[in-house]
Amino acid sequence: MRKTLVLFYCAIICTLCLHAQSDSVQKQYILQTSSTTFGLSTVSLLDNYLSPLPYKGIGLRITHEDRQFMSPNNDRLSSLSRIRLETGTTHNPAQTASLLFAGLDYTWGIYYHFRPIKHMQILTGGLADVDFGAKTITRNVNNPGSFDMALNLNLSAVVIYDIPLKKRTLRLQGTLESPWIGCMFVPAQGSSYYEIFSLGASGNFVHFSSFHNKLSLRQNYFVEIPFANSCWRFGISCDLTKWSANQLVFKQNDATVYFGYTRTLTSFNKKHPAPDNFIGI
Repeated sequence: MRKTLVLFYCAIICTLCLHAQSDSVQKQYILQTSSTTFGLSTVSLLDNYLSPLPYKGIGLRITHEDRQFMSPNNDRLSSLSRIRLETGTTHNPAQTASLLFAGLDYTWGIYYHFRPIKHMQILTGGLADVDFGAKTITRNVNNPGSFDMALNLNLSAVVIYDIPLKKRTLRLQGTLESPWIGCMFVPAQGSSYYEIFSLGASGNFVHFSSFHNKLSLRQNYFVEIPFANSCWRFGISCDLTKWSANQLVFKQNDATVYFGYTRTLTSFNKKHPAPDNFIGI
């Protein structure tokens, strides 16, 4: 009888231990990978609304990006959130006029992860982005400024490869993005923004965009190098964009070298409190 009770208590203890171990294994938290980069670009602009001549110069770019899996129990679907700010100055071929530009771009999308071999990930997905830009020219013309506004649905592919070394793991990543469909704002030649926005002038200003009138390819390649207390990113990117409407042609091509840092974060709330070994204010 005593032996039976001992076995019974042992079975209960083993069951409780396995249950606790299972709970600890199942308890997972979503980590957010955030990166901030700073870049220097060579820029080539063509804006037929302002000038028939191409303008070339330099620009500065700041990009912040957040990535995370959408569920702690699913490592196949992840989300991307990105905001990019750029500004710069360009000049015409004769160096007699300048064109200043600034742009803001926000992107959000979802990727599906494939893992064909060890240390490699291939991501495919769709992104929605909102673009806003402003340009002004120093020449004495009737319309010295213009705006670029667009909403795009993009196709994207990412390849990630981790290289394990003795003391750290390097990460190589390449990304391609291209708009599929969207809409864009393009004024007619000769129409002023005062007439459009203040006087309510009517016209063919909003256009459906796709491969027939907008072609763009964004390429981004970088390496991430972890150090003792930080992870740094070094890379290059190339953006090639051409769009046309109302018999006007626009181009923006730039090549960027950049550096930045990456960090991994997580958040807790009352429903999902932090573990006891996490402390905070």
